[in-house]
Amino acid sequence: MTIYYSKTNQAFYDSAIHSRLPEDAVEISHEQHAALLAGQSNGQVIMPGKAGKPVLADPAPCPSSTWDGEQWHIDPECAARLKAEQQDEMWDRIKDKRADNLRHGVYVKSAGKWFHTDDNSRTQYIALAVMPRLPEKLPWKTMDNSFVNMTKALLGELMEQMLVNEQADFANAERHKAAMEKAENPLKYDYSDGWTANFDGQPAAELEEAQS
Repeated sequence: MTIYYSKTNQAFYDSAIHSRLPEDAVEISHEQHAALLAGQSNGQVIMPGKAGKPVLADPAPCPSSTWDGEQWHIDPECAARLKAEQQDEMWDRIKDKRADNLRHGVYVKSAGKWFHTDDNSRTQYIALAVMPRLPEKLPWKTMDNSFVNMTKALLGELMEQMLVNEQADFANAERHKAAMEKAENPLKYDYSDGWTANFDGQPAAELEEAQS
C-alpha cells in the first residue's frame, strides 16, 4: 500500500483503494502521512508545499489569506485587525500581571516585615482603618508567619505603602502598554520588568537599602 497526495485536490490517495491517481499525485511515506494527520487533529491544517508535497501550517489568519507553499499572506486590513486583537490580548495579560503583583505582599519598613495584600487582607485593613481606635494589643500575622502588634500608625504606614505600590504598578502597566503597541509582534512583548517588589521576589534587606 502506497500513500499519495494531490496538490490540486488537496487530498490523499491510497494505492490499495484508488486505481487511478491525479496527474500531480506525489508519493509520501506512511510516517509522513501519520504526522500530517496528527498535526491536523491538533488544530493545524494540511497545505500543499512548494514541491507539491503536503506540509502542516497554522489555520489561515483571515478568509482572504493566500498560501504560497510556505506561509500565509494577509491583506493590510486583515493584518491591522489581527494586530489590534493581539494588542487587546496582551493588554489583558499586562493588567492581570499588575493585579496579581499587588497581591503578593507589601513591605513596611518600620516593622521590617511583609504584610499580606490579598483581597481578604485588604478588606480587613479597611475595616481596621474605620475603627475609632484599635485594641491595645492586636497581634497581626505577617507573611513570614511571625506576629507584630497592629497599631493605627503601623496600619497607616502599611496602607500608604500599598497605595504607593499601586500607583507605581499602574504607571508601569501603562508604560508597558505604550511600548507593546509599538512592537512588531505584540504577543511576544516582554512585560516582566519594572513591577514593585513582592514577598516572593525580593529580600527585605534589599528593600530597606533601596528605600533608605
